[in-house]
Amino acid sequence: MKRNTPLVTLLAGAALGVILLISSMLADPSGTPVSYSAAAASSSAAPSSAAPAESSAAPESSPASSAVASSPAPSYSSAAPAESSAEPAESSAAVSAPAAAPSPEPTRTTPTRANYAGRVGGGGGSVAVSVHGDKAIAYVCNGSTVEGWMRGKVENGKLTLTGKNKAHLTASIHTGTVTGDVEAHGTDYSFSVSTVSKSSGKSSGLYQATAVVDGKTIKVGWIVLPDGTQIGSLEKDAESAEDAVTAPKLDVATMTAQVGGLVLHAVPVSGVTGTGF
Repeated sequence: MKRNTPLVTLLAGAALGVILLISSMLADPSGTPVSYSAAAASSSAAPSSAAPAESSAAPESSPASSAVASSPAPSYSSAAPAESSAEPAESSAAVSAPAAAPSPEPTRTTPTRANYAGRVGGGGGSVAVSVHGDKAIAYVCNGSTVEGWMRGKVENGKLTLTGKNKAHLTASIHTGTVTGDVEAHGTDYSFSVSTVSKSSGKSSGLYQATAVVDGKTIKVGWIVLPDGTQIGSLEKDAESAEDAVTAPKLDVATMTAQVGGLVLHAVPVSGVTGTGF
């Protein structure tokens, strides 16, 4: 029994050695992967470290590229405002152009101060019109019973005048002429008369004279035409303007006329000077 104990111990030690050998052999393959994984880890660490370098380079290149890409954009956008600012300048120039060259005012063809006289259409009477600013006086007569004084306004070249016994005149002022219609004592005349001047030798134009006789005011009117012809009527009562008769001849040199023993002193009705208005 004592001799078997060493053998058993030897066998147990051999078996233990075999087990250790097997376990060491088994341990070697596992060790190889550990070293391999370390190498792999180190190699992978190198790419990963390189990757950050690339990624860090990418951010550096990205700001540069973004700076390059964005720098033209601001310069382009700054050019766009310059173009838009040029457009308002052109528009402002277009707006200021009319102010620099204002349209001329229309030429005024209607005289504000003038005298007109002439025969009515078809003859049988004469008419005289004196315009002074926006006021006008007219007289029409046939040298006896048909006659009438009228007054009124001038608006936009149009005359609208009225007088006693429904006398009225409507006319338009043109360059050098007055054209229209006039009615007195129920007789209507059409006319177109031209300007006249009292500075001429004939002293053509319109004249009037008044006087009080037997408590009544008489009024006389004369129209002197450019050829020296004169025609006039006398109202025995200026208040009623009825029962007119032929007027005495007017001496244009002395501006007087005589009715029986009464001397009448005439005054011009002038749109140029404003006398008689």
